[in-house]
Amino acid sequence: MRARPLFVTLTAAMAFAAGCGGSPGGPAASNGVQMKSGAQIIAAAVTATKRESSFHFEESATSGSSGVSVVADVGAAAGEQHITIHQGSEVGKVTVMLAGGTAYFEGDASGLEGLTGMSAKVADEVAGKWISVPSTSSSFAGLAGSLAVKSAASQLVQLTGTLTKGRTTTKLGHPAVAVKATESTKTASLALTMYVRTTGAALPISVEGTTQESGSAAHVISASFSDWGEVLHLTAPTGALPIASVQALAG
Repeated sequence: MRARPLFVTLTAAMAFAAGCGGSPGGPAASNGVQMKSGAQIIAAAVTATKRESSFHFEESATSGSSGVSVVADVGAAAGEQHITIHQGSEVGKVTVMLAGGTAYFEGDASGLEGLTGMSAKVADEVAGKWISVPSTSSSFAGLAGSLAVKSAASQLVQLTGTLTKGRTTTKLGHPAVAVKATESTKTASLALTMYVRTTGAALPISVEGTTQESGSAAHVISASFSDWGEVLHLTAPTGALPIASVQALAG
């Protein structure tokens, strides 16, 4: 199942807010990241993210009347992600959870078919039921990777391609430096800009730009990071169907 946000997925196909620290009553001190190269800034953002206990992440990727939106809360060893797919007037939804070392997912028939590759028959049969995926399953990493802080940092913050430092600015209320990522192959291309905080920890603020596969319209990407260190309250669902049982239904 593809639980990773769309810009991460498309990049892979080619090879896809809390306040800053500072003195009370005064301006926050610069962290110096704006003096680094583009690659060094992104590396610093990945490192800073891995040091956090949790964060909130939102992303949308749209192309014409179709699109995918992701709303996620990512913790040290647990997280939850809500994915909505729009195909014209048709809407599909899937929720993915990581709890107690096991991944779970649940969705409506349209969402399961669109995101997991299930047949319509199997998706109809398991719609609305939680499905459990143990860490020993080959599907586990794809499901859980963007729901635990350290692995999510590598998937959501690390950009590929040529990384070029851009201008310093203010983004979502934070002093920031831009890093532009560009990459192009025979089958796909991307042009993304990430904004990284220049005060306090060098945390990512947002990502925006486009990704495109050959022969398809470009997807417009918008993503943001916030609520660093939020407290997550997640409970593993009970009575979930083992993924092996669902796979058996497919024959």
